[in-house]
Amino acid sequence: MPKVRDSRIFNLPAQEIYTLMMDMERYPDFIPFVRRVKILGQKNGVTTADIRIGVTGLDFSYRCAITETPYERISIRDVSGPFAYLRCEITFEEIADDQTRVVYDFDSQFKSRLMNRLADPVFNVVLQSTLAEVQRFLQRRR
Repeated sequence: MPKVRDSRIFNLPAQEIYTLMMDMERYPDFIPFVRRVKILGQKNGVTTADIRIGVTGLDFSYRCAITETPYERISIRDVSGPFAYLRCEITFEEIADDQTRVVYDFDSQFKSRLMNRLADPVFNVVLQSTLAEVQRFLQRRR
């Protein structure tokens, strides 16, 4: 399964980008492969959500736990679903008042070998585009 790392500089303060990325139910508005996000609850600083993914030839849902360090880090881990494991780290580093480096690290593996073979080529492309899609969305908003 793909392991993706992307880093981009946004001409916005970390707080603004972080707030957008924690508004997960809006992900379908700007991340094309995310079909639906439903927040199930929050307890002790951990948010639980169901996420539905849809890309060419693949459509599945999984439950995840999102742990946040406001304006610095978002950590996502699978709780249930088709993954043997899913780890996603998004970090925010303020470079200047209106400039932030965002680093996106994603690593996962499906339980099924067949699913890994089918998903690998597709996921490598769509996951690599995640921060680019966030950037495009922010530019359209202005």
